[in-house]
Amino acid sequence: MKKTKIFSLLSVSALLLFSGGCKKFLDVNTDPNNAVDVPVDLLLPSAQTGLTFALGNTLTINGGIWAQYWTQSPAASQYQSLEQYSPSQGDFDNVWFNLHIDALENFQKIVEKGNTTKQREYVALATILKVYTYQLVTDLWGDVPFNQTLQGDAGTQILYPKYDSQSDIYDGLVKMIDTARNLINLDDQAVPGADDLIYGGDMGKWLRFANTLKLKIGLRLASKAATSARAEAIVKSLQGADFLQPGESALQNFTATGGQQNPLYGAIAGPVLNQTQNLVASSTTFNFFNTNKDPRLQAFYSKATDGNYTSIPQGSYKKPPTTIVSPPSPITGANAKNAQSAFAPVRLMTDYESDFLQAEAIARGWLTGDAQAMYLQGISDNFDAFGVKGADTYSAQPSVAYPAAGSLDAKIKAIITQKWAAMCGNQTIEAWTEWRRTGYPSFFTISQDSQIGGGRFPGIFLYPNSEMTRNPNAPKSNHFVYDKVWWAQ
Repeated sequence: MKKTKIFSLLSVSALLLFSGGCKKFLDVNTDPNNAVDVPVDLLLPSAQTGLTFALGNTLTINGGIWAQYWTQSPAASQYQSLEQYSPSQGDFDNVWFNLHIDALENFQKIVEKGNTTKQREYVALATILKVYTYQLVTDLWGDVPFNQTLQGDAGTQILYPKYDSQSDIYDGLVKMIDTARNLINLDDQAVPGADDLIYGGDMGKWLRFANTLKLKIGLRLASKAATSARAEAIVKSLQGADFLQPGESALQNFTATGGQQNPLYGAIAGPVLNQTQNLVASSTTFNFFNTNKDPRLQAFYSKATDGNYTSIPQGSYKKPPTTIVSPPSPITGANAKNAQSAFAPVRLMTDYESDFLQAEAIARGWLTGDAQAMYLQGISDNFDAFGVKGADTYSAQPSVAYPAAGSLDAKIKAIITQKWAAMCGNQTIEAWTEWRRTGYPSFFTISQDSQIGGGRFPGIFLYPNSEMTRNPNAPKSNHFVYDKVWWAQ
């Protein structure tokens, strides 16, 4: 048996960007230099939290700005480089580390140990989350190490894994998710419990999550002409499968306890930023909600200091520091001055995302069903998730109603635009990725302080300094932030 060496995740609290601390969630061993035999029920919450801290902190900030939900406040300066579309390589070091070491390596340890101890459902769950994390990584950076990663023990592991093409990675993700789905036995009594911070060991929900994840993998390839047939085959293989249902969103909850708060709030309310409100309402989203009489505006944003709801254009942080503008609401975790932000969950995949994925698959003719019904269900589930009333009235407006008699492109435009509206402040990086895939919403504006010119938007993360200098198999030169990942080319 291999000795299981776990990287102490206590170090991550120092590495997370401006983290307010995550010790209690992430500390699974006390000595990072010695091999420790850690049971899977301790590994699992640590690995899940490694993922949700990356997703809920750095990625929520990047996605929130580049999906044009939020913009930099004129009264502060923390995220100006994101508004300028000019982040540095070093800006991506921590999130790369967090996803690879805190999440992927520990999910792999669960797979290895679970196979040895015959804890089949742990293996299935960890494999599903490996797929989720790998897709997140490749969708952000493009070509990344895949086939040679997470192999061997401390003495035989491949220290410098080669980079795989995103096309090959997607083939691997499909195989891996099918392996995980086939591992799940709903009659197995040896399942995780409270150590599963997302579903509490409910393997029926994990199976539906896996099905929905495979659907997302397939549809990610749908907008690229050269891969449309691959996408169709992946999606059609799910005919008859059950997907995430209303009330089954995959999320991790947080508390007010220091180190166990929403990771974004823990960062912006912590000792470095000290409750400075950098993130404020972008006019791109604000105007969309206003134009469509969308009551979610008052759920996703808080009133400004003058008691009104207001916004500023993307990248207009050079306005006077006294400019009055609405901050995000605490349900997003992004309101630095409202302690309720600590309780905001991090959402990996939601019931409304599942609805919109199914609506698109049906609209394309790749699954059977009623695309309009799933579209409306997506809006309704999102309203319900945030305690907003009036979904039916909102959906009945001509500007929102599903274009049942329209072209496929008109249907995709409606579905993705409403998915983007639903993900405001709560699945920001996924919304940015879907915009990169489809071009919807079609009304994004160039940041007023863009430094990259040419009417270009950010399209990819830069490889971090740590990877470019450590791994000789890394690309010899970095891509530009306005380049595109393979499935968007």
